[in-house]
Amino acid sequence: MTARRLVPRALRLLVLTLAAAIAVSPVLWTALTSLKTTREAQSYPPSLLPDSPVWSNYSELLGSRAFIGSVTTSVTVTALATLLTIAVAFPAAYALVRLRPRGRPAFVLLIVLAQAVPGIVFLVPLYSVVSSAGLYDTTLVLVVVYAAFLTPFATLVLASFIRSVPIEIEEAAMADGCGRLRLLLHVVLPVSRAGVASATVFTALFAWNEFLIPIVLSGRDTRTLTVHVSTFIGQQSIAWGPLCAAVVIVLVPAVLVVAFLQRQLVTGLTAGAVK
Repeated sequence: MTARRLVPRALRLLVLTLAAAIAVSPVLWTALTSLKTTREAQSYPPSLLPDSPVWSNYSELLGSRAFIGSVTTSVTVTALATLLTIAVAFPAAYALVRLRPRGRPAFVLLIVLAQAVPGIVFLVPLYSVVSSAGLYDTTLVLVVVYAAFLTPFATLVLASFIRSVPIEIEEAAMADGCGRLRLLLHVVLPVSRAGVASATVFTALFAWNEFLIPIVLSGRDTRTLTVHVSTFIGQQSIAWGPLCAAVVIVLVPAVLVVAFLQRQLVTGLTAGAVK
């Protein structure tokens, strides 16, 4: 390999290594801090490695009824919100791509605008409506609101996959007497399973990591894991050990999902790019 080619490759490798180190360093620091005592975590100058790793931060969390309740709430809300989102987004995406209803451009514009507007804009009126209806601090509200915010994104992702499905397959099925609902469930859905898997993974990750919606619409009974993490930050002090341990527990499922399903995630991000 000539020096002309070797130097750019070495520079590229150096830049990627530095970028990876910058991205991983906060996670590594958090994981190491979770193994420190409160005094050691607040020591100055700070130390990278703990003098003697302690696991009490994790044992206290896993033995806390409030923490386990927040984990249960997060798992329940994430699962139900993801199912509801895909159940609504898949037929909506199919209708946009294949049926082309009247007013389709305006509807697509609304979907794009719903993605562009920050969710925090809707939280104050949502809080007023939910409180007036007596639904504050309920799992149902979290599931419905999560799905409402995530459906536009899932619809756009699924529309890209459905657009790549050959129309001849659907025409052949309809020629054999297949109705629209049966066509959607037994023909389009199996062919688009990669897109459904990708949209499901993205939706679940967004729902699992959501913070603004539950901190406004949930109370003590439906506190999610991300909200519970914030309770370690007080007005006078911060419980760094339990805080970092809780953050690690939040990160582990997301990291595992990304590690094992990265192919589906990349496929979802690049859907329709070739066309």
